[in-house]
Amino acid sequence: MGSILGGGRYDNLTGIFGMPGISGVGISFGIDRIFDVLNALDAYPKDAVNGTQLLFINFGERETAYCLPFVAQARAAGIRTEIFPDAAKMKKQMSYANAKQIPFVALAGENEIAAGKLTLKNMQTGEQALVTPDELIASVK
Repeated sequence: MGSILGGGRYDNLTGIFGMPGISGVGISFGIDRIFDVLNALDAYPKDAVNGTQLLFINFGERETAYCLPFVAQARAAGIRTEIFPDAAKMKKQMSYANAKQIPFVALAGENEIAAGKLTLKNMQTGEQALVTPDELIASVK
């Protein structure tokens, strides 16, 4: 795989900057090489790569304000949870969930807010259901 660390002594290092006669030492980590080695060996901890278990879709300020207490409740229950940072198109947010292999997505639109519930979608099976916050936590755990 090659080396991931290099370094040494460099005589007259500052000579190119007009200060001759000063030596130096240095070391360098090859971040790209480290990344390549970790990928080749599949050495990433699975929880670090696929940490998020539940993503709340962001439809806007009102919906986000509704979801934030449920985000906190899910986190308090030990569920690794995030909310999409901006009100992007739903397709973009779902693509993000798929790319990060997030198993569950929670949605709250007008109907869910009126009912005091959330729609929980299982991203692996495609099934979705209208659930209470407690049912959401039980389903994700």
